Amino acid sequence: MKITLVETDALRMRMRRETSEWRWTQLVLVRVETDEGVVGFGEACPGYAYTGETAATVTAVIASHLAPALIGRDPLAVEAIARRWDETGVGNEAARGALEMALWDVKGKVFGRPLYELLGGLSRRAVPETYPLDREEAAEELAARAGALHRDGVAVFKLYLCPGDERELRDDRLELVAALRDAVGPRAEIRVDANQGWGTVARAVAGIKRIERHGVAFVEEPLPAGHLEGCRRVRARTDVPLCLDESVRGPREALAAVREEACDLISVKLMKTGGILGALKVNAIAETAGVRVHVGNMGHGSVGTAPVIHLHAALANAVSSDTDPPWRGGDFARDLATGLETQTVEGVSSMRIPQKPGLGVTPDESAVAEQLVSRTRITAAGRSP
Repeated sequence: MKITLVETDALRMRMRRETSEWRWTQLVLVRVETDEGVVGFGEACPGYAYTGETAATVTAVIASHLAPALIGRDPLAVEAIARRWDETGVGNEAARGALEMALWDVKGKVFGRPLYELLGGLSRRAVPETYPLDREEAAEELAARAGALHRDGVAVFKLYLCPGDERELRDDRLELVAALRDAVGPRAEIRVDANQGWGTVARAVAGIKRIERHGVAFVEEPLPAGHLEGCRRVRARTDVPLCLDESVRGPREALAAVREEACDLISVKLMKTGGILGALKVNAIAETAGVRVHVGNMGHGSVGTAPVIHLHAALANAVSSDTDPPWRGGDFARDLATGLETQTVEGVSSMRIPQKPGLGVTPDESAVAEQLVSRTRITAAGRSP
């Protein structure tokens, strides 16, 4: 079996509810086709502030560097292909992650197995739905939204304390944690993402101590990325588990974080690790050090959310994930694929673990066409728009 075609669709995804920060988002749908008719799909969600990539750079790098190295190769040789990418360039993890995702989709379809089986089988049978709460909502609006969702079965909420366009977390936003807890009751899980917003160890410690009485599951990235020694001091002076996201992009940063004893959890994201192989390496380092992992989501559609579900379901060391259904938590006006569903497990809204081969999702061609910005095809004959 050989790869004959790589295709990228740059998409401008419309949102159901517009805020000053989120009117639309950019995704890149990747298609890998083989000479035996097996087709795999992947998805890049390049957030420039986090990956340094955009839909345009993802498309360009795939067309000029990554895809030409795939044409004519065996799609099942994922490790060899990833090593080749390592030898010929650095960075561009979102582009690499999307292409590698498509190779795993091909592999699952060839062997007739869902992705989680290729990763070792099920470690758990329930992956709770997560709902991210808007960065701009007032306390009353946030509480009303969360309360309605909780009554509908959502039991895991992620609260962003520091809006993406602000570099410093305002103290008054801490009041949102109390409002959220009042709205969802004592049993729902609340995760807090500070988005690097506290700035100093003293401010982070004071802020976490203000919210810890509300039963926060963990606090994510309290200090500027890479401030591992500061995170170690915050962790030593507070009782809420600390999760690192922006500080840990791949295996090297994971090793540094566990050596520094800077965290209780590491957020693994395929757009940071450059794919599933990198995510598995981060997990192995974390698990060896006694640190759990959280499988994160960059705001994906269903193609990119599917491997988040598979990873959480398969990895025993993965205690949580950001499984925001694109049609609810992701807030897309129209998702780009079908195949993901929610189900109620012991009263909790959870993501159904896909059972079809590969990722278990299928692109919705009409939704793709409706939101398509540009399409690029790479074959042995070269590149065509």
